[in-house]
Amino acid sequence: MAQTQLQLYYDQRIKHVFNHLHDFDIHATENALHDFRVEIKKLKAILKFLKTIYPKQKLKKSARELNHIFQEAGEIRESQLMQQWLNKNELNLSFNGFFPAANLQKMVRDFHGETNQFKHDIKELNENVSKYIAATNEILAEHYVRDLQAHMDKMIRKNCPETEWHSLRKLIKQWMYAINWLDKKEDADIAYYQKLQESIGYWHDVEVIKESLVLKKIHLSPDVELQKAYTLACDKLNHSLRYREKQIVELFAKKELIA
Repeated sequence: MAQTQLQLYYDQRIKHVFNHLHDFDIHATENALHDFRVEIKKLKAILKFLKTIYPKQKLKKSARELNHIFQEAGEIRESQLMQQWLNKNELNLSFNGFFPAANLQKMVRDFHGETNQFKHDIKELNENVSKYIAATNEILAEHYVRDLQAHMDKMIRKNCPETEWHSLRKLIKQWMYAINWLDKKEDADIAYYQKLQESIGYWHDVEVIKESLVLKKIHLSPDVELQKAYTLACDKLNHSLRYREKQIVELFAKKELIA
């Protein structure tokens, strides 16, 4: 029996996740880690779909292992974002005591030390999940894609509040991954959804950086120069947030015109 599109997609993800993990194991580069994390996100999307069909208990261990890997990789990414932003804005020297580059290097080393365990966990996950993939009727995937699109369109049209933007982005990403499970991938609005989720992603990155700065309570420091650097950083972040927010609101309005 020929494999379904979902099976082909899933098999490709498993192959790629091992390839990128092997690449990171050898070279430990930022690109290899990024590619590995993207593949983990795609596997998480598949598990989220499967949990709408099969008893969650049967997929609980696989989901937990995948979430653990994703969370550790996500913490590294947040630290990378902060370092990149500080370097770009020439603030790395001012805040080095709060965000030392050595911490990021240690996180990457620690993650690298777990690659063998990750390989074991993903192999175990594949042994469990592959049988559910093989048993899943593609019609269920088609229904799932339609439900996702209806949900995200409803959020967009109700002038989605800022507190729900990140949730909307995750929903759009889930839909974008899911349409690859089907033979019919054409969608006239896909460029719009891609632009919207990217815009929300950029906005969220700035929010994460700002939150990280606030949590350090730098504004309470008696160091006047440090307080000046903190004020400058906040001004830059707030300016960037206003720009990103304006883009997102304009894209929400554009959806009404498309409809």
